[in-house]
Amino acid sequence: MRAFVASSLAAIGAGGTLDRMPNHRRTRELALWGLTAFAAGIVAGATDLSAREVQGPALLLMLAAFAATLPGRMPVWLAAVCTALGLPAAHIAAGDGVSVGMLIVVIPTGIAAAGGSLVGRLLGTAATSLDESAPRGGQSAAGALSTRTLLGTALVAICLAGIAPVAASLRAVGHPFALWLATVWQVMTLVGWVGVTPFFLVMRPSLEPAFQNADGNGGLRARDIASHAAVVVSGALAHAAIVVALTAMLLIPIRPSAAALFAAAVGVYLPLDFLAYLAIITLGWASDAKRHQRKAAEREQVLRAEAVGHRLSALRARLNPHFLFNAMNGAAVLTRTGRTDDATALIEGITALLRYVLDDSRPTVPVRDELEFSRQYLAVQHARFGDRLQFEVAAADDVADAMVPQLLLQPIVENAVDHGVAGNLAGGWVRVSAARDGESVRFVIEDDGPGASAANTQRGIGLSNTRDRLTHSYGNAASLAISPRQPVGTRVDLVVPFVSDSQTVPHGIGV
Repeated sequence: MRAFVASSLAAIGAGGTLDRMPNHRRTRELALWGLTAFAAGIVAGATDLSAREVQGPALLLMLAAFAATLPGRMPVWLAAVCTALGLPAAHIAAGDGVSVGMLIVVIPTGIAAAGGSLVGRLLGTAATSLDESAPRGGQSAAGALSTRTLLGTALVAICLAGIAPVAASLRAVGHPFALWLATVWQVMTLVGWVGVTPFFLVMRPSLEPAFQNADGNGGLRARDIASHAAVVVSGALAHAAIVVALTAMLLIPIRPSAAALFAAAVGVYLPLDFLAYLAIITLGWASDAKRHQRKAAEREQVLRAEAVGHRLSALRARLNPHFLFNAMNGAAVLTRTGRTDDATALIEGITALLRYVLDDSRPTVPVRDELEFSRQYLAVQHARFGDRLQFEVAAADDVADAMVPQLLLQPIVENAVDHGVAGNLAGGWVRVSAARDGESVRFVIEDDGPGASAANTQRGIGLSNTRDRLTHSYGNAASLAISPRQPVGTRVDLVVPFVSDSQTVPHGIGV
């Protein structure tokens, strides 16, 4: 209770979270909100002229004050005063007398306005949790305000639509004040829905499988439906118990009995709670999609810059000086010996390699292009080693169009040549292959060199950059493993998620 009072006083003192704007704009906005609250007070006051009981008009005045501060654009004191003035204004317009005692209504309207401000703050917090990029409070940024407005509109609309069925359910059990008790219940309901919104958003990841099956595609399973049903049913039971208990605490007649009111509340709030739950979860998933798109764009920019560094690094460290020197020297030897066709093919291969490395327009490339680069690289190395190097590059047809980071295989293929062939006087072979492995693409790079145990240290240093790129691009969804090959040699297994040209790379990274 102390915390609630402190929060309410803080809300009254702050008067809601207001944007900083020029004074003339702020004055116009306050005048508009004040007139709106005053008009709502007049409407509520008009009902007092013919009301047989005071609770109904007083409740309408409190609802008007509550609604006026809910968006967080109006100070609590101004909403309370403008709404309260509507009561005597309605009587004056009707020619009835007024009394100073009417001004006492500013007390309940002030409490209601403070409650609206407090709920508005909770709504802003919920909106902020829907959009991680929004500033805390969620009210000073246009994006957060629109999210807050959307969430608030959905919940308020469901609450308003529920007044009629709640009142009908109360009439059915014989409650004498069904309409205004239904209104009280719906105000409690709105506060409760706003309060549990952050909780539902926090638990949303555990319920994610209900809309995604194992392969990431949409699909509902029985156990997932049961999980959501359990949340809604348990929430409706708790909801019914709370509104009945609060009704008793407010000294509102419990008729015909608490059990009858509880049963009526369960029956009517089960569908309403389902709609509110669906709205909250749907907004949460929609926000996730937008957030993932935003992060994907941000990471793509980072990775584009990083890709340029990778290409320059590859050009400096791998394609010069030794590789280019040996390749060009091989072309010169072929030319001197009259093998001009072979020399021309070698130079064209070198040109293709340089063109691929310097192409900065594609952060990701199809598997076929990456394998073609590996084939050309091995062909140029073959000109250097001659028959000492045999190689094979192959891919299954169903992975040719999958997208992978450019130059992903280069350091692995280079290690296979340097550690598996170059140090062996008898030469050796290198095999590169790609195939579908479930929802992944598996690359296998093999050689018949001295084996992983003898070259692990060097290979680890050479492949550290590849491991970093995999982690950066795919998180835990990719892997790179080096193992001995039987009877001799080394095998490298590189597994990445299968991503088509129309899909988004996992973790939103397009490199």
